[in-house]
Parts: sequence; structure tokens; C-alpha cells
Amino acid sequence: MTKSIGILYICTGPYVLFWKDFYESFEKNFLPSYEKRYYVFTDAEEIFAENNLNVKKIAIEPMPWPLITLFRFSTFLKIEDELNKCDYLMFSNANMICNEIITPEEFLPRKNEVLSVTSHPGYYGKSVIEFPYERRKSSTAYIPWNCGKNYVIGAMFCGTSDAFIKMSKTLKHNIEEDLKKNIIAKWHDESQLNRYIVNKPDVRILEPMYCYPCGMEVSYPKKIYAVSKQAKFDVKTFKGQYSKRQNVLRKYLGILKRKLLLKERFMYLIDTISGAHIEEISDEE
Repeated sequence: MTKSIGILYICTGPYVLFWKDFYESFEKNFLPSYEKRYYVFTDAEEIFAENNLNVKKIAIEPMPWPLITLFRFSTFLKIEDELNKCDYLMFSNANMICNEIITPEEFLPRKNEVLSVTSHPGYYGKSVIEFPYERRKSSTAYIPWNCGKNYVIGAMFCGTSDAFIKMSKTLKHNIEEDLKKNIIAKWHDESQLNRYIVNKPDVRILEPMYCYPCGMEVSYPKKIYAVSKQAKFDVKTFKGQYSKRQNVLRKYLGILKRKLLLKERFMYLIDTISGAHIEEISDEE
């Protein structure tokens, strides 16, 4: 019997411009032996291939960034009953292209695993003290400096439908608990995902080739890659970011900080000496 995977795709506003290329490339190359079901959460009146049997359009209201990404787990759970019908579920950022054949063996959770997450290309192979984890103890995404082994990207992850839905419920709950305290984790849903996988033995860590970055030349294959958002629309206007001058200053300070890493090394030493630790997160029922 053919197994199925539900592909969760959010494209409000100008992000709908990426959908056609995403759909065609994943139909051609992604898990060819699997039945693929696309769940497209959008505010667009029409989308490419919306009459195809494997495409289901779900209407949602647009939200300003970063709320649209922060609330993605809440968005998924709007169709929980439908998602339970799939064997596996995955989420991908909108601006992705599947460039090569991807097999179940290389991408999906293996025996005794229930989730697959993707190493962040910007932090792959780096020291744990360089990972941009959430460090505030008041946040549900908090990770001490001496904890954690991987930093994964929030743009590409998958799992068995049961594990994926349980994770979505847990992270939805944790995000809402933070918001009650007027807290948004450092990198929003990505920070929550990184906290979730700490100490979990049933999580597969994929290499960055399944989320190849736009604008970077790196040494691994380009199996699933990001395309430029700026080529489609004005990203800075959409996200309401700061002025170019402020961004340049922030970039300079970031480079300086990475070179020195004084605070990070000090905090790592303190957490190590004090024996700081965190427990595996238990899923919400």
C-alpha cells in the first residue's frame, strides 16, 4: 500500500508567488514513491493547480511578520483531523525548490525515530556557544549555554503524523505561554523547535543539503534549495525591517561579537560549572 505524506505550505501575501515552482519541483523530485498531499494555507483567491486532487487550499488571514511564522503550529492544527489521515507530515518554507530526487530513506525518520529536522546551514559544524539559542530563562524556549548539540532551521522538518501533531500542540502551547509573559523567543518558532529537540533520542538530524541557503556557497550538494525572496518582492517592506544604515551597523556588531565570543565563553563556563541542565520536553495531550 502506498504511503502518504502531507506537505504543509503557508503562503500569504506575496509568498504565493513561490507556490507554482515549489509544487512542480516537489511533484517531480520529492519522494516519488509516496502519495503527496499539499495543504496550502493562503489568503490568495486562486493558486496554481488548486483543482488538482492532491492540492487542498485552506483560507487563512494574513498576519504581520513574525506572527505568521510564530503561529505556524496553530495554523497546522486547524486541520488536525485531515492531517491524521497522512502517514507522514512535513513543513517547508515557501521559497524552496526540490532540485534532485529525494528518497524516503535519506529524508524521513528511520527506525526508532519519529522526526527529521534539518541542520541550519549558517551554524553547521560550529561550536555550541555560537548557536543562537534562546538564553532567557523566562522563555519556554530557554537553553543553557552548556546544553544542546545541534542548531536546526525552522524552514524544513518532518515526522510521522502522530509525532508531528504532538510537537505542533506542544510548541503552540509553549509559544502561547511565552506570549502571556510578553515574550517572543529570539528566533520565534525556530527557537522553540531547537528547544523541543534537546535530549530527544528519536530525532533525525539531516545535513543542510535539504535546505541549501540562498546567496551562500557551501560545500554540500544542492538537493533542496531556497530561492531569492527579493527577486519576487520587497522583503524589507513586507517584514517592516529597520533602515539600511541600522542593518549595516547590526551586521558589523555581529561580526565583532562572533570574533570575540567573550560573553558566550563566559556564560558557557558558568553554566558548565553550575551544572545547568534542562529536561526533555513532554508533549501536550
